[in-house]
Amino acid sequence: MSGYSVYKAASNEGVSVSDISSCKVEACFLSHGMDIIDKHEDTSGKYTVTYRAVARKSGANYLRAPGHGTLDALTLGLWEVAGTPVEGAISNNRGYITVKAIYSSKGSNQADSLQIFNAYGKLVIDNKVNNN
Repeated sequence: MSGYSVYKAASNEGVSVSDISSCKVEACFLSHGMDIIDKHEDTSGKYTVTYRAVARKSGANYLRAPGHGTLDALTLGLWEVAGTPVEGAISNNRGYITVKAIYSSKGSNQADSLQIFNAYGKLVIDNKVNNN
């Protein structure tokens, strides 16, 4: 029998950079659960859309689930009293994956260039998109 803290530690909600690195169109970003947080047109007519989604947990975080399960068993379930708030705090502090997509104009379907930032705000992909 496992509790909520085990479930939260093992859940895999969110987006990773690899999920969206091949996206070129808005529908792809939205299908991965990203939200549009900004849209604007610059003076040259280029249209920039910024997308954001909660970052997926890294693989090392899954080690917490068996730990929570073990502590639940050893403490006859008392660990849930401490484990659930701890896991909730960890799960709420994952950061965001952010994408800045630049389109040639407001009506364009495919992005001309992408900048993808990881959960720590570090630029990890900065490239022109091949629209062929």
